[in-house]
Amino acid sequence: MKDSWGRILFCTILLLIQIVLSGYVNVGPYIYLCCLPLLVIYLPLDQDAGVSMFIAFITGLIVDTLCDGIIGLNAAAAVALAAARRPLYAACFSKDNLERAVIPTIQEAGVLRHINFILASLAVYFIVYIGLDSVGMESLQTTVLRFVLSCAANLAIILALDYSMFNSRK
Repeated sequence: MKDSWGRILFCTILLLIQIVLSGYVNVGPYIYLCCLPLLVIYLPLDQDAGVSMFIAFITGLIVDTLCDGIIGLNAAAAVALAAARRPLYAACFSKDNLERAVIPTIQEAGVLRHINFILASLAVYFIVYIGLDSVGMESLQTTVLRFVLSCAANLAIILALDYSMFNSRK
């Protein structure tokens, strides 16, 4: 995905998947399905953090607007993930990958490291998303249940998308 057309196609596909998920897949009030974190995770690592946060904000607003969500909720969560992405990456992967500015495939990094990175990224995203969505409205148990179920469901979706889009090559 080195060229800009590939990145634009990737973003478009993920936004379309997000719109379909939001519009046609309802798994209940405790699980929010989204693939926006995958889009933020795969922003270029050598890109300035401010630019990454701006792109995350714009794509979050697009998702909020097109999916009839609370305006700014996905945007705030995506910006938080964009801000935390590099430190999470450095904690989960080797310095060699950080210098190459490439997120390694599942085969290169290993399943456990890849899952840890995605799960940590989802945790950042959903702490902000669920925290803002349920400010003072839900009990702690309900908030924690939403967090755990949303992270688990989205981990499965993101791993499937990640593997099918990036890791199927040999």
